[in-house]
Amino acid sequence: MARKVSKATPGPKPIGEIRQFDETNLARLGLICAQERISPSYTTWKTSYDVNGHDGELSCFSPSEVGGVPHGVDGDFVTALNTMYLEQGAPLDGVVHTTAYQVLQRAGFEDNGASYERLAESLRRLRLAEYVIGRAWRRRGEGANGWASVAFSYISQIRQSTPEHRDLSRGTTLSVQLAEPVAESIRNQYIHPLDLEFQVSLKRPLTRALYRLLNGRRYSEHDPQHPIDSFKVLVSDWARDCKLTEVITARIKRNLDEAHQELIRRQYLKEVVFEGRGSRATVTYVYGQAPASEPSVQVMPDSPLVQTLIGHQVARNVAVKLVKDHGEAHVSARLERFLSMLAAGYQPRQLGALLVDVIKDQEGKYLDSGPVTLPSGAAGPVSRPARPRAEAVVTADEDAADEAKFRALPREEQAAMTISALKMILRNKAGEGTLNRVQAGVLAGTLDGRDLLRQAGKAALDMKLQSFVEDLRQLVGRTG
Repeated sequence: MARKVSKATPGPKPIGEIRQFDETNLARLGLICAQERISPSYTTWKTSYDVNGHDGELSCFSPSEVGGVPHGVDGDFVTALNTMYLEQGAPLDGVVHTTAYQVLQRAGFEDNGASYERLAESLRRLRLAEYVIGRAWRRRGEGANGWASVAFSYISQIRQSTPEHRDLSRGTTLSVQLAEPVAESIRNQYIHPLDLEFQVSLKRPLTRALYRLLNGRRYSEHDPQHPIDSFKVLVSDWARDCKLTEVITARIKRNLDEAHQELIRRQYLKEVVFEGRGSRATVTYVYGQAPASEPSVQVMPDSPLVQTLIGHQVARNVAVKLVKDHGEAHVSARLERFLSMLAAGYQPRQLGALLVDVIKDQEGKYLDSGPVTLPSGAAGPVSRPARPRAEAVVTADEDAADEAKFRALPREEQAAMTISALKMILRNKAGEGTLNRVQAGVLAGTLDGRDLLRQAGKAALDMKLQSFVEDLRQLVGRTG
């Protein structure tokens, strides 16, 4: 199966020590068939059930040419992509920038040809499989009415450095765009804790799939810090949720037995109890003890600073942790440095990832003289005056140096830099028409690009971007 071989068999972490999360609709709806292997003729499934008092529908179609519906290790790769998307700041475009090697590492697979072949098959299947969900896709925070109808392929688009007809390899770079409903769900924090280290240590794809399904049901949306101790379900309903092809209780029990035994042996489950016969048969899952430590799920209202970080494409749980770990003064200072960097010409492909790196930086790499070492995805080294110190506060000297560099550029480059930085700071708030008029104004010399960027950065820090945009529209109307 090309899995990593590890002598260590870690038990589940205490709830408060889990630092990875997964999207909850995936686990709740069981979008990935839990079976390790299926016939390529298993190209479709459809089910309906009660969803919070109304009828919900769920279906999937995937051509036989890609091996049928998503199943088995496809769930491992989906979880890896979801985790990386969160770690990269959950950008609005839904794109995960990574390499084939990194995906294998996060999913727990060996670095060999068979693993790359399996990854390529899974990515293709996840791109071509079509899901149609009727009134069953949960939208967090919308109360009883938060059940949407959506249709999507789990992966919307894949860009890779090697042609599709050639094999993936260790150096293949990937830009994987998650379906908008999935990315939106993650950005809106409809997520639950996932012990990724424990998951990848499990032996079989079926065990890992069952762990994800059980883990998704363990946490309540309304009280994520206190997971349930057990839950009971009809065997027929559980088989439906697992997308098993079996319908006979005895066979379902037999097919799941090895996975149950591994999860009990590894102390994730305490026991699994089957009761009854036929259509009334039930299965009860009793979870193992989950000692609580410091809660890992933030449930307090967002502060203005956290809201600002979220607005710059940092995932909420990441933003909350940054403020908690580093303090508001530190994060505010680093946010100011980040905005100054954008104004000076940084053009990161991953806005949130760069901001997180600036906040976490302990080596002064965004302050040292000479070219700054950027994280992957950022473009264009920018020189900085030497000023090593603990906090990245924008001083008058640094601002003057940035301004001198800006004004030394040809007017065409000033205009291009102004528009590029405004797009990153304003995040699509201004509209192309307004930005085109700004560009024309900077080219004509009727607008000062550097001054506009300084005002935009201040507005972002003060959470007054909408007012800035309105003033900008009036300004370009007057200058145009």
